[in-house]
Amino acid sequence: MASSDNNFSKMQEDAMRRVMEMQQRSRDAVKHNSENDETSAEKTDIAGLFGGIKIDEEKALIAMLIFILYKQGADIKLLMGLAYLLL
Repeated sequence: MASSDNNFSKMQEDAMRRVMEMQQRSRDAVKHNSENDETSAEKTDIAGLFGGIKIDEEKALIAMLIFILYKQGADIKLLMGLAYLLL
């Protein structure tokens, strides 16, 4: 019984240690993201795809959707409607 209690205590301590590590990582990530938000202002650099032009995530998603739908043979009216959203 004592061995079981000792094992449980070790597992509990290990779990607490991992929780504290994850909390610290989370704090570091939030701090890092807040520093980057000041400079990027929600812009994504898709250098490989768009030659270094910075566009926001929503427009990049719409552009990729247009490309996929075009490759699948979607209706031109749908593609033009999505393209209008990029303006």
